[in-house]
Amino acid sequence: MNLDLGLDGKVAVITGGGVGIGKETARKLLLAGAKVVIAARTASKLEAAAEELRASTGGEIIAVPTDTTSKASVEALVAAAVEKFGAVHILVNCAAAPGGLVRNAIELADEDALMLDLNTKLFGYFRTAKACVPHMRKAGWGRIVNVGGLTARCTEALSGMRNTALVHFTKTLSDEVGKDGITVNIIHPGVTRTEHIEEWFAEMAAEEGTTVDAIVKREAGDPAALKRMLEVEEVADPIVFLCSKLGSGITGESIAVDGGLSRAVFL
Repeated sequence: MNLDLGLDGKVAVITGGGVGIGKETARKLLLAGAKVVIAARTASKLEAAAEELRASTGGEIIAVPTDTTSKASVEALVAAAVEKFGAVHILVNCAAAPGGLVRNAIELADEDALMLDLNTKLFGYFRTAKACVPHMRKAGWGRIVNVGGLTARCTEALSGMRNTALVHFTKTLSDEVGKDGITVNIIHPGVTRTEHIEEWFAEMAAEEGTTVDAIVKREAGDPAALKRMLEVEEVADPIVFLCSKLGSGITGESIAVDGGLSRAVFL
């Protein structure tokens, strides 16, 4: 039985859509019949991702280079989506440095790096939501899914404050726009096999004189109930569910998609 997700003809904007979870979410939304706008900073990689997704899905997709730290850039992104497809129904916020830029002791913490983390992720998500919500209100239907992170739920990194703040932003916004037919939720991925994570683990293995498999076991296998790293589709699927009509009764929720990481301390 094929489930009707109710996404045919919906218009989705995905930041951080050129790689990893954002790119896989774009793929699945395209396969469900949505029209997709992917955004990221690097134009060449973004265009290559759009070409690949267009060829593999046959869906309608455009790439709009965007810097979410810039209000003008975000407004231009949303304007491009409306100009091309006539509406915005879905926003998936996924543009941020995975793991954050500040993961050391406070004596060594770089204030500028922390500010960049907050500006890119917390304020970047705020900017895109602010630009998209009026179009969702006009349509009387909308979905916003913020991709957060497990550092919102543990003390592993100072950059986690951006994710904790996003939980508050998600809940506050959901209460404001629920009457307009818009849901807002946040997903916290666990250790997921993305391009960034694979590069990061390879660097860690080289620095420690060990293997990538050993790093994966330590960081994703031993701490998790599933005893393995997640694949991007395992995070993208719940995001697409929340974007669909099947997730219409879920809003303001903070949901871990983490394979049961035992070190996560739930809020």
